[in-house]
Amino acid sequence: KHSSDNEDGEDDIDDLSLEEIRRALASRLTIGKIIDDQRHPHVLNDFTLDGIVEYIKEGRAKNIIVMAGAGISTSAGIPDFRTAGTGLYDNLEKYQLPYPQAVFDIRYFVENPKPFFLLAKELYPSKFKPTPSHYFVKLLE
Repeated sequence: KHSSDNEDGEDDIDDLSLEEIRRALASRLTIGKIIDDQRHPHVLNDFTLDGIVEYIKEGRAKNIIVMAGAGISTSAGIPDFRTAGTGLYDNLEKYQLPYPQAVFDIRYFVENPKPFFLLAKELYPSKFKPTPSHYFVKLLE
């Protein structure tokens, strides 16, 4: 099924193939070959991981931004903040905080730094090892 406009004028992408999504993103982000190279110069020769590697190796990438969340660390056993039951904020009862985020609130820290330091000691240094995502980000430096 191809993309079609719905009543709201938005694309219906529920049933698009991965290749159709790739083409749509490449077109909208002006990635890959564009007919009018003066108006929309292409950035990547190939919209694949190899194409990105080539772009970086050629020195054309001046700034690289990595947007990541807690998910790159959870596979190493580092808890995220908000997951019910396992998240960091759900497991701070022993520190008797007025609210979970107080452990990172500078105003609370000034009053009572002990919970922060106890948590820091519990989390670091530890048995946690970097994940492949951490190594990848390090390689980009």
